[in-house]
Amino acid sequence: MLVALAIMPGSIDRIESSTDSAAPRSRTFMDADGAQWRVFEQYFAHYDRRSGKSLIFSSESAVRRVRDYPADWYELPDEDLATLSWKS
Repeated sequence: MLVALAIMPGSIDRIESSTDSAAPRSRTFMDADGAQWRVFEQYFAHYDRRSGKSLIFSSESAVRRVRDYPADWYELPDEDLATLSWKS
């Protein structure tokens, strides 16, 4: 599934979620190649036998899912977040 995002240059908020701990966290970052990524947590699908959340990385040209990620992922530097996006 390809997700297109319209992001205005210079309007990127690193942490976009509210301070409510129950609200899903979301943030954006730019990778070393200049690609803009939106990152957010998503619960596993109802038909998945596993429970929990995945970290979804979505850009104009790709979508990646990481199931095992640190709780403080939204505080990671952009470079570390980009590396995490390749974790299987």
